Amino acid sequence: FYYDFPPMPKGGHRGGVIEWLDIDGPLNPETWPPPSHELLFGKLPIKPASPKSKLPISIETKAPHQDAERLFLRFADDAAHLPLSEEDYKGFLALIRKDLAAGVPFADAMLKGYQAFLCSNHFLFLNQHPRHSGIIYANRLSHFLWNSSPDERLHSLAKANQLSDRKILEQEQARMLADPRFDRFIESFVNQWLDLATLRRDEPDNRLYPEYRKDDYLVDSMEKETRLFVKTLITENLKVATIADSNFSFVNDRLAAHYDLPRVQGSHLRKVTLPDWNPRGGLLTQASILKHTSNGTTTSPVLRGVWVMEKIMGDPPPPPPKAIPAVEPDIRGATTIREQLAKHTKAQSCANCHARFDPIGFALENFDVMGAWRDRYRTQNAGERITGYDPAGHPFTYHVRKEVEPAGRLLTNEAFDDIHGLKAILARKPRQLARNLLHQFTLYATGTPVRFSERTEIERLLDQCQPTGYRVGDLLRAFCASPILRQP
Repeated sequence: FYYDFPPMPKGGHRGGVIEWLDIDGPLNPETWPPPSHELLFGKLPIKPASPKSKLPISIETKAPHQDAERLFLRFADDAAHLPLSEEDYKGFLALIRKDLAAGVPFADAMLKGYQAFLCSNHFLFLNQHPRHSGIIYANRLSHFLWNSSPDERLHSLAKANQLSDRKILEQEQARMLADPRFDRFIESFVNQWLDLATLRRDEPDNRLYPEYRKDDYLVDSMEKETRLFVKTLITENLKVATIADSNFSFVNDRLAAHYDLPRVQGSHLRKVTLPDWNPRGGLLTQASILKHTSNGTTTSPVLRGVWVMEKIMGDPPPPPPKAIPAVEPDIRGATTIREQLAKHTKAQSCANCHARFDPIGFALENFDVMGAWRDRYRTQNAGERITGYDPAGHPFTYHVRKEVEPAGRLLTNEAFDDIHGLKAILARKPRQLARNLLHQFTLYATGTPVRFSERTEIERLLDQCQPTGYRVGDLLRAFCASPILRQP
């Protein structure tokens, strides 16, 4: 194995020298014992580990049973989602006392009790209780927006049953959206809604796309772009049609080059206004979405079209018949994917479904497996020959052949010539986009799709947000105040 670099230029190849390297952390805590120790064992002193202990330290106590009960009750009250009764503590305390009676070191016995509690329904589930409706709602709201338990302020308002006051709830929603913990919602929700967790599933084929070899910087950048875009939809309360089309995007130096935009400096993402000719804007043409809906070697109008219908428009097609084989794109260049699909859909059973999503997928064929613009398909051995060296210095050869044909016509008889036309059509369906977003909120918050009994409430929320153009922040706040989240 060797690297076949291009001929050595005068003065040699460019390189870099690392003069020094600073590494920070993990640092010792400023106080000892650290806060985590005090949370578990309070102010009890530390002593050298006991030979019987599985831990590197032991805890010194003169009244182990009394200290165990005191520490466990404090821990359980902090970890539980609802107030606990004396009966709730008994089983865990009995477990700790049994170990202490058997001679198990105090710290080991306490950790066993803590672990048992963290595996119980008091911690794992958001239980319901008729006497604690305010706290139950605070738990749901906090876990929805923060992926965490309510903080002290939210808990005190819930305990006083003040979250039923519309004005107070609006203030709390604004505070929670401005809190750094809201980024947890963005990450988890985007992963579930847009399948961003699988972004790194496939790497580009180095034979056909050598320019992307080991381009982790690009993948990291496109992931951050999508998360920041979704967060901006909410925090700036933009109209839901922005999901389909927008006049801005978020780029850094690598994404600007990838999107054929004017150069910018630095790795941090910044909002830029897109020129009219640029096909970017909205979710559909973001590189993360286009990469996720490819397989690293080829693109498929079927996969991309189905994804848009399901994730963006909320109209998923039925699963394909088991007896019908999947369409495999021809990377040798003999036929285009449009020609293959035309042959595939001659059967009426296939044509009916494909007519719903293939046109959308065709409009996205102008983007390669990493979301860069292309006018022609790349193949392995047919068409115009392209040679060169990839960023690592390896020689490459691929071919370009037939031109992309992005035009299409939807089942609604709306025709478009390219991605600009498709995005304009989808942006004219704000209620459908908003309905899908509320469905995605419901699935994320409750773990189940919208039920038949909840459809009326969804339409009520849409009517409520219609006068302002179905703004995304309004949709989220309306959902948070709805019975779907209050009483799932």
